Order: sequence, then structure tokens, then C-alpha cells
Amino acid sequence: MLRSKKETQERNMHRQAVLDQKNRSEDDFEKYITFISSGALAITVTFIDKLSPLDQSVFVWVILVGWFFLAATLFLNLISHYLSSRYNEKTIQEIDEDIPTNKLTENIDKRNNIISRLNISSIFLLGIGIFCILIFTGINAYYHG
Repeated sequence: MLRSKKETQERNMHRQAVLDQKNRSEDDFEKYITFISSGALAITVTFIDKLSPLDQSVFVWVILVGWFFLAATLFLNLISHYLSSRYNEKTIQEIDEDIPTNKLTENIDKRNNIISRLNISSIFLLGIGIFCILIFTGINAYYHG
């Protein structure tokens, strides 16, 4: 189907707007994952300090597991951010080298899949970490409530 020049320009403008929104969304995702993980760590330290000191707490291993998963979330998010930056540089290099479009698209898809898996893993680890913290908090609130 042939498009007029105006239709092509409008389509390209719409495409660029979608890409811009996608980039903002990805930036927000990384910020929120970092904010939630670090916030959860800070809140649990405050909880332990003020309400349920470790020497009086039960099932301390649960909070340690939760902290481990939150720290792993932060670490994976950092790796994802780093790789994303490196992958963008690699894509720019491949564009500059004028590699064929199909190979470029294939390479970008492979890189995006890696980033997606890291992001999904971050979400999963964050959920487990928060769940462990909630279990620890609930149990210790019951015992020390």
C-alpha cells in the first residue's frame, strides 16, 4: 500500500512519539524498582530498630532472605541499566557500520530479550523480598504487638 508523503510523516511522528513514551516508561521502571527496593530495605531497618530488635525477633532468617532478594533486585536493576547503555552504543556502532537491516533488527531483538529477562527477574525478586519482609513483620508484630 502506498502512502502519501503526509501520511508517511504522520506515521513517523506517531512512531517517534511511541518510542519517546517507551523510553520514559523504561526510565520510570528502573527508578521505581530502585526506589521500592531501597525503600523497603530502609523501612525494615527502621522496623527492626524501633519495634522488633533482632535479639528479640523470631524467624530472623526470613528478614535476611527478604534483604537478600531486595539487594539482588537492586543489583539486577543496575546490571540491566548498564547493559542497556552498552547495547545502545553497540546498536549505534552497527548502524554506523551500515550492517544489513535484518541483521541489525535481529541483534536489537536479542539484546532487548536479555534486558526484558533481567527486568522480569527484578520484578520477581522484588516481590519475593517484599513478601518475606511482610511475613517477618507480621509474625514479629504478633509476638511483640
